[in-house]
Amino acid sequence: MLKILSYNVKGLNAPVKRHSLEADVLRLKAEVVCLQETHFKRLAHPLLRLRNFTTQYHATGPTRARGVSILIRSNVVFQLHRKISDPQGRYLILICSLNHKTYTLVNVYSPNTDQLSFISGVLNRVSLVATGVLLICGDLNYSIDPVRDVRSPKIPIPTKRSIRQGQKLSDLFSSHGLYDVWRLWHPGDSEFTFHSTVHNMYSRLDYFLLQGSSLPQVLHCEILDITWSDHAPILLTIGERGEGGAGKFTWRFNDSILSDPGAMAEIEQTLKEYFALNNTPGITPETLWQAHKAVLRGVCLKWASRLNKARQADRLSILSQIHLAAQANSSDPTPAHLKTLLEAQARLSDWNYKALLFSQRRLKARYYAFRDRPGRLLARYLRPMVANSRISHLVIDSGRRTVYKPLEIGNALATYYGELYSLQSDPLLPSSCEDRVDRYLSDLHLPSLTPTQRDGLSSPFTELEIATTIQSLPSHKSPGPDGFTDTYYKKFSALLTPHLLSLFISAAEEGRFPEEMLRTTIVPLPKPGKSPTLCPNFRPISLLNVDVKIYAKILANRVADLLPKLICSDQVGFIRGRQGPHNTKKLIDLIQVIQTYRIPSVLLALDAEKAFDRVDWMFLRKVLLKFGFPASVLQSIFALYASPTASVLTAGFLSEQIRISNGTRQGCPLSPLLYALVIEPLAQRIRQDDGVAGIMVGPTTYKIGLFADDILLTITEPTESLPRLGEILTEYSEVSYHKINLPKSQALSINVPNSTRKSLMQHFKFEWREDYLQYLGVKIPKSPDQLFELNYKPFLSHVRQLLFKWKRTSLSWIGRMAAIKMSLLPKLLYYFRTIPIRLPKSYIEEVQSLLNCYVWNGKRPRVPTRLLNLPVRRGGLAMPNVHLYHRAAVLASLAEYFHSPRPPQWTAIEQSFAKQHLITTVMWLTRRQRPPLPELLPITRWYLHVWDLSRALLLNTTSLSLATPIEVLTHWIADFDCVRWTSRGIGYLHQLISRGNMMTFETLKQRYKLTETWRLSYYQIASVIRRPGGCSPPTLPQAPLSPFASFVVKPSTKVKLLSICYEALNVPSLDHI
Repeated sequence: MLKILSYNVKGLNAPVKRHSLEADVLRLKAEVVCLQETHFKRLAHPLLRLRNFTTQYHATGPTRARGVSILIRSNVVFQLHRKISDPQGRYLILICSLNHKTYTLVNVYSPNTDQLSFISGVLNRVSLVATGVLLICGDLNYSIDPVRDVRSPKIPIPTKRSIRQGQKLSDLFSSHGLYDVWRLWHPGDSEFTFHSTVHNMYSRLDYFLLQGSSLPQVLHCEILDITWSDHAPILLTIGERGEGGAGKFTWRFNDSILSDPGAMAEIEQTLKEYFALNNTPGITPETLWQAHKAVLRGVCLKWASRLNKARQADRLSILSQIHLAAQANSSDPTPAHLKTLLEAQARLSDWNYKALLFSQRRLKARYYAFRDRPGRLLARYLRPMVANSRISHLVIDSGRRTVYKPLEIGNALATYYGELYSLQSDPLLPSSCEDRVDRYLSDLHLPSLTPTQRDGLSSPFTELEIATTIQSLPSHKSPGPDGFTDTYYKKFSALLTPHLLSLFISAAEEGRFPEEMLRTTIVPLPKPGKSPTLCPNFRPISLLNVDVKIYAKILANRVADLLPKLICSDQVGFIRGRQGPHNTKKLIDLIQVIQTYRIPSVLLALDAEKAFDRVDWMFLRKVLLKFGFPASVLQSIFALYASPTASVLTAGFLSEQIRISNGTRQGCPLSPLLYALVIEPLAQRIRQDDGVAGIMVGPTTYKIGLFADDILLTITEPTESLPRLGEILTEYSEVSYHKINLPKSQALSINVPNSTRKSLMQHFKFEWREDYLQYLGVKIPKSPDQLFELNYKPFLSHVRQLLFKWKRTSLSWIGRMAAIKMSLLPKLLYYFRTIPIRLPKSYIEEVQSLLNCYVWNGKRPRVPTRLLNLPVRRGGLAMPNVHLYHRAAVLASLAEYFHSPRPPQWTAIEQSFAKQHLITTVMWLTRRQRPPLPELLPITRWYLHVWDLSRALLLNTTSLSLATPIEVLTHWIADFDCVRWTSRGIGYLHQLISRGNMMTFETLKQRYKLTETWRLSYYQIASVIRRPGGCSPPTLPQAPLSPFASFVVKPSTKVKLLSICYEALNVPSLDHI
């Protein structure tokens, strides 16, 4: 079913008219809008921004006259085949598909003279190209039947000439097999589409014309009231009942009603009364909770309807008055009736104008307040208009069949996901066997939870835990099938939390939720760079009900605290304190080792097919038991997997429900953590298998790095290692359903002889790359020397293109600065953090120049750049300083050495080349004091170089820092035994200082239980501290530790190292004064 609106709008250059048009189109729910007399001038017309009408076609003339347009609503499945437009703006022909049915749409605005000749020419042109359903609409500027379709007080009886002309027009339409749709539906009625207020004359000039074969598809056709234009809109409903582009209405909690105090009060009162009356021993917590949703839906629907009617009451009243006045005037056109009609139309125009002014003031105020600030509004403003993401068609059955209708597309995806989520019934896969899984896991050396950790994980839920989780929910996320949003839970948290607690406790004890709560809606999102016509090329995002999401989030928070202790540090995805750059820096270090020692190696990036969706629940349960999860916790977790179902949502249509029996749902807070646990056995199997050779650095062998399902292997001895790796992957696949897509897995050989490489390429069907492979968004080459060429140079081109696009936006210079900080700076910092290499000075200056040029729009700066770069609290505007951010990223990488107890693996690699000297110790020495470190990796030397340049700013002192580790004294005091001091908990110099002076030996002796044998060592330390340049001259009070020094003394993964380093470096100088 398709609603098509034809409307002569008498010009749309005035904003109030565009506002009125949008109100009418939304009220009538039209899906195709044909406009005449838009008065748009070619290449100089305003943007016609109608909500949900992103597809627009215009035929414009050389002047602000004439003009026709066809607008297509976004919920219509539309495909254009051909477009023919009149250069004078008189007609527009679209040959297209609407909801998978072919139409030829003809929108006509006829001149007011020689209409017959013009219309004949258009019909002859149309007859040559018409395909499918031919539909002609528009303003013909003449009446086919003047006797019934014209009413004028001055000419009560039409002239014979007008009757003859009308008959000729009727004969012309008959010769082309066209019928006047409205007249067929209203054979005895007299209604009019045009009113001349000057002559008080009515006539029917606007038509819908269809061929006879298409008439059975017409469901309704009506002429509406003449309001703000001098023409009436005509609405045609065509198609078969039940078909169309829009699906069923799915209820969603309307957050806007919460701004009304009356609605808030009634919802709150309803909740109190409902739970007070129904929270009885005979009703289970599940029934009580599910039933409350039905009660609340009724209240919310009532208030949404009431508020909407209240907002539109005045306009609806005026429209009713216009309708009555128009009926009276058309049946008896007298001056009194005309005056009443004109007054009603004037009131509507006044109402529309006031509504436009209110909307403009509100919009301008919002833009004034938020457009120049980083936020959602600025992000949407900068984001290019996204093309319609609707799935136009799907190719299924191995390419033998194509489906177009939304419901068929949804069912096709549901069939695909139904097979994906029921791998146990796949005859081509080995059936999962508990004994086989037990044998597989028994050989792995995996850590287990301690009794204390088990007790904490299985502790009962609390109201505080639920309330905290509710407030931490991200805002503006789509709800699940029940329609209740996070805003509802946040607003009424105090009333809902006690009943959520009862529900969660019951579900955890019984090991299941009600089936309705576990229903999800799958939204298929196309994968970038892949054809959106194949089912595997979509990422299934599950929209869970918010109450289930709260439950999963509580479990996720508990599990997340334990993952760093259970998962090896080479897995950095979704683990607290670990980040993707840890693995890229490790990989860069390993490539440096490979090149330095000429080690034949293969870098292999494995592509896991539907990794999250193929997780076997039985294998997941066995893995959790292997890690020591208590049975009660397993029951709580698998309550989320007790008979879940899902439906696929496409274009508003919900597919048939499918059962889910494997996989962790993408969209569940617990899902990535469970996947990190379930992939760990594979990683551990590779680690402990000597048949897969890795890169030996010091005492450690490095084979694997993971970011969730992105696995990258660094393998040596490839002729022996790759066959064994294949066996390991096969073993894991047989017990877990995990599947590696070999043709999409990238392989890069380094220092491998050509003959060996050719042999490997024949036996292993990977995607063998010549120069680099892609990993975590960066290009990893064979040599670290190529990192700049492959990554930073293309990024500079991206910056230029992005800033060029943004130049078209009308932002202030402060808004342009905000755009850089919000959209461009994160991308730049990702490269700085992921690849913290030395960059040419000219490159950094060029990037900074591009940013400055964009901020000032290519004009002379009005404020010194050095002042803009300062933080707001220091009188600046926090304009990014590229040079300082690059330096800060390097220093943040160096600071990761202090992470304890398990620093990133890349630090251990670099540390091994410093031999017996600790990087965390030698960095506190000056360049002259530092021992020779000839084998140090180039990137480590770069870190220390930047540290030497920035040390005074980071530590807020040019003297010895109070954050200096005790171990550093071994370089200044001969035969100094630092171990005896660290064994008593004294690790840093600040622990020996009090009120700007070094503590007396007696104070230290009492505080740290020292003996007299420590006195000599104490005086040695005192001599270092009190010498010129020491950290505590007796005459000065103790300075507080800088933020960076505080991190060194007390490391924490929660500290934002990059921000700390940048703020320390970004200080004003005398040049600013």
